[in-house]
Amino acid sequence: MRLARRLARITHLALAATLACSGVAGQAADGVVGYYRMPAVHGADLVFVAEGDLWSVGVAGGQARQLTAHAGLETSPAISPDGRTLAFVGQYDGAKGPAFGDVYAMPLGGGVPKRLSWAGRGVRVWGFAADGEIVYTAPSRSGQPGTQLYLVDPQTGVTRELPVDQASDGALSADGRWLYFTRHGLRGDNARHYRGGAIARLWALDLQASTEAQPLIPEGNNDRRPMPYRTAAGEDRVAFLSDRGGDCNLWSVKADGSDLRQLTHHRGWDIRDAASDGQRIAYTLGADVHLLELASGNEAPVAITLGGDFDQQRERFIARPQDFLGPVALAPDGQRVLLNVRGHLATQGTGAWRRAELPQPPDGRCRDGAFSADGRSVFAMCDFSGEVEVWKFAANGLGKPEQITSDAQILRTALAPSPDGRWLAHTDKNGHLYLTELRTRETRRVDTGGLLHEDPELRWSPDSKALAFARDGRVGERAQLALYLLGENRMIALNSERYDNAAPAFSPDGHWLYFLSDREFQTTAVGGPWGDRNMGPDFPRRTKIYALALQQGLRWPFAAPDELAAASAAAGKPAAPRPAASAAAADAKDAKADDTDDKKKTAATLAAGVRAPTIVETGLASRLYEVPLPAGDYSALSTDGKRLWWLESSGRPGAKPQLDTLAIDNQGGRPEAISGEIDQYALSADTKKLLIARGQGTPEILVVDAGARLPGDLEHARVRWSDWQVATEPRAEWRQMFNDAWRLHRDYFFDAQMRGVDWQAVRRKYEPLAARVTDRAELGDLMGQMSSEVGILHSQIGLPDLRSGEPGPAQAALGARFTKQAEGWRLEHVYATDPERPDTAAPLAAPGLDFRAGDVITSINGRATREVADLAELLQGQAGHQVLVEYRRDGAAKPRQAIVTPVDAGRDAALRYGDWVAERARRVDAAGQGRLGYIHLNAMGPEDVDEFAREFYAQIDRDGLIIDVRSNNGGNVDSWMLGTLLRRAWMFWQPRSPEGAPPAPNMQQVFRGRLVILVNEETYSDGETFSEGFKRLGLGTVIGKRTSGAGVWLSDGNLLVDKGHARAAEYAQLTPAGEQIIEGVGVTPDLVVENPPRATFAGQDAQLDAGIHELERLIAAQPPLPLPTPRPYPRQQP
Repeated sequence: MRLARRLARITHLALAATLACSGVAGQAADGVVGYYRMPAVHGADLVFVAEGDLWSVGVAGGQARQLTAHAGLETSPAISPDGRTLAFVGQYDGAKGPAFGDVYAMPLGGGVPKRLSWAGRGVRVWGFAADGEIVYTAPSRSGQPGTQLYLVDPQTGVTRELPVDQASDGALSADGRWLYFTRHGLRGDNARHYRGGAIARLWALDLQASTEAQPLIPEGNNDRRPMPYRTAAGEDRVAFLSDRGGDCNLWSVKADGSDLRQLTHHRGWDIRDAASDGQRIAYTLGADVHLLELASGNEAPVAITLGGDFDQQRERFIARPQDFLGPVALAPDGQRVLLNVRGHLATQGTGAWRRAELPQPPDGRCRDGAFSADGRSVFAMCDFSGEVEVWKFAANGLGKPEQITSDAQILRTALAPSPDGRWLAHTDKNGHLYLTELRTRETRRVDTGGLLHEDPELRWSPDSKALAFARDGRVGERAQLALYLLGENRMIALNSERYDNAAPAFSPDGHWLYFLSDREFQTTAVGGPWGDRNMGPDFPRRTKIYALALQQGLRWPFAAPDELAAASAAAGKPAAPRPAASAAAADAKDAKADDTDDKKKTAATLAAGVRAPTIVETGLASRLYEVPLPAGDYSALSTDGKRLWWLESSGRPGAKPQLDTLAIDNQGGRPEAISGEIDQYALSADTKKLLIARGQGTPEILVVDAGARLPGDLEHARVRWSDWQVATEPRAEWRQMFNDAWRLHRDYFFDAQMRGVDWQAVRRKYEPLAARVTDRAELGDLMGQMSSEVGILHSQIGLPDLRSGEPGPAQAALGARFTKQAEGWRLEHVYATDPERPDTAAPLAAPGLDFRAGDVITSINGRATREVADLAELLQGQAGHQVLVEYRRDGAAKPRQAIVTPVDAGRDAALRYGDWVAERARRVDAAGQGRLGYIHLNAMGPEDVDEFAREFYAQIDRDGLIIDVRSNNGGNVDSWMLGTLLRRAWMFWQPRSPEGAPPAPNMQQVFRGRLVILVNEETYSDGETFSEGFKRLGLGTVIGKRTSGAGVWLSDGNLLVDKGHARAAEYAQLTPAGEQIIEGVGVTPDLVVENPPRATFAGQDAQLDAGIHELERLIAAQPPLPLPTPRPYPRQQP
């Protein structure tokens, strides 16, 4: 033990030395020190992943040789027992993204990769069996969410399943008798010391017996990645990864699970990947590969360098800037716009105006920006100093940027320069509002309340003496408008917290403050609470436009003419508003006349500020007016004093809003639609120009005169921006993203104390590895290691900007299960769908087709099926297209033909899952003889509410109902479902008796039976919130296994510059007593029931059976409330 500790210390020092020697560029004497992952070892050969490719080096180290060079990712290598074949997951056929790919094999010395699987995604290679078959995991063929183990012959391509369910990795003993495998474990999260319900556990199965698999070692730690081997003394043992003791190290046990031994003793670092050839174990620690000699116990890092051109580190140009376009700002005079593409800023005008890129360091990122009052400068939130501060740029792109603020403690989120050029208002992630005096650079905090989300909609009064903004009230989901008076250093509330308020907009003369508020509630429910699947009223068009008169004695511009107004006008008082026709003519005249004068005066006027009447606080709330418009779904209000502009949403999913306008007059005009498909718009500070970004795909950016409609010719209004080839230096950008991920985790994480973790020390620990990163996937791995230190779920890493090859033909399928036979592929089962919804049918079950189990498909489009290892080979690129299928039926003399339209891989997976659900519903219905119902919820999103409404209300007459949330991926709609389940029948309506219809309950369509829910280790996030709520509210019995423990929710607002993320958990769940629930523990079921691996693979479902039995027990103990039988009604006395 003393020697092992000494070796561990030497290893840690060697690792630290390697990191230190790697330098900023990772250079070494004979190459580059890279970032190494997923090693495989066999004899003298070591293969690993770096730069998204596979590399080979001797076990003594040295400069590695590149084995693959495809633009896609190649991962999870394994070397065959004879040392000749290399298996791995590749993306040669057009897959893109870290979750996509299939099994390939090639000679270890080099050769053409051969595709061996057709799952498309969720695939990982784990090793080889002794007979040369490749062991890998892929999505379950049964349709149950999760993965299972497969074997594929690299010569023939024949695939077979290993008979265990929900396996996440596995390995076979040398004699092929024993299967050692892991169930569950973290598959996307990054959390050290995890102890939730999905904790990884090792199992063993005797493949030569019919007995059930058994746990190899007791539960309580994360034990995974079994690697069987035989010692020199002939003892069979299993090495594995385990975090017992805190850090993830290598351990081993005898083949029967006894004699636990620790093999490595690393401290502070977790072993992430490991593989063995029976003599050695290769594993990764930090960014290095280590080798452990199993016989001697000696362990050391392998000194590896890489050669090559490192193409992914060369300067690159973003070919599609539209994929990374951020908010667009408009100059005060409307002559230029401010663009933000992938953290880079530029100003540009319409037509041939040059694009002025604003200078910034290559490892910097800028967020929201705005023009100064005179238009000569740009203010933006940038991270050049290490924190997100306000910086000032010359709008023409010349000179160096200047730092304005220097005291950020957390992410700054919004900014607004004042019209007089003196002040800059800005906010931060904590919801604080600040004012910085630009001359002195002094900053003061003026509001410590929580501002509305991260966009408080800061709006200055025209004289810069007041600032309007939206802030959260005491009641969640409703924002209150506030006004900060600079001269008095005081804030006043402009409205109550009864309604949600937004988008304050001052009129240029300082008389009016327009705003939006949700105050109109007209239900869309027809005829009240009755009707099929009526889940309650909806109020979709609730927003109206209001205005506050900021001084006393003002006449409302929309007020109808009257005799008193006319008399006032004759006496020399302010005239009534102009009629619409004259107003429009005046607008045109003003626009033409002012065009030259305003260009000369705008900058000086805005810089000097304007005089506006003083805001009179007394009676302000009573001077509230409503703009004569019907209610709608409005946002983003602006005004030039002559008309209003706003965005209106249609309410259709995925539809972009349209830009509307209305003249401010008393002629009863109607709103006009200027344009649809709006991404964003803005009114210039001089109110003369409108910026409009619109359209699908690449937004069209226009700068037009502010008015009621677009000009007929837009050629001179377009901003030429989509040709902006933004230059990035990948290594610098990766450095920025690493720092940003660290900073955003600090700023978004639900516990400001980071659960007691020294977050600065975490940065120092992982920062040296950032210099060794050679591609975006490695950066993601590093972010995962860093974020794991706080030990919280919802900690996945998003990798959107990975290198990929040319897209290949998309996979397609027939929506059925087949087995290979000599003459073709035998149809075993067509996936079941709702027979009353023919549009959902699997391809072979489409109306008019006659395929049956036992039919043998002999050809597709004339190609014989017996020649392929998988039917998917013949269906590539055929999704949505007709194919000619020839098949034979037992006893038939001639083959049959049919035209079939295959579905894509996503739809096929959905059909497979739906078939699994349908089978469970059939079993429940049969066991309960029609008295019991079943629903499975795959997640908790809008589409799952659709499924809940479809299936729950179809079964409200059942005596009992099983709601299955096993492997539920989460979402945010648990409260809708729990609210529905909480409804009770407290009385009944009885139609004419006794001949009339049966009684109808109040509450309507209420479920009166008994409820149970099923959970398992993979129930996650909102699936767990639903389960915990179900349990605490006493709705029924929770059955299954303890859930994952992802109890802190998040917004995913912490996007990185390439739109990736290192997710940070933000919102803890607390009991009324303030106790945190779910996170790290999960939901403990009332009845603990295991679904054994082998029996479940064979089709059994112990948890479902337990749910049926529990429902029968509950129903027997307390039968559902029956429909009442009317007693004789009272008789009228004569």
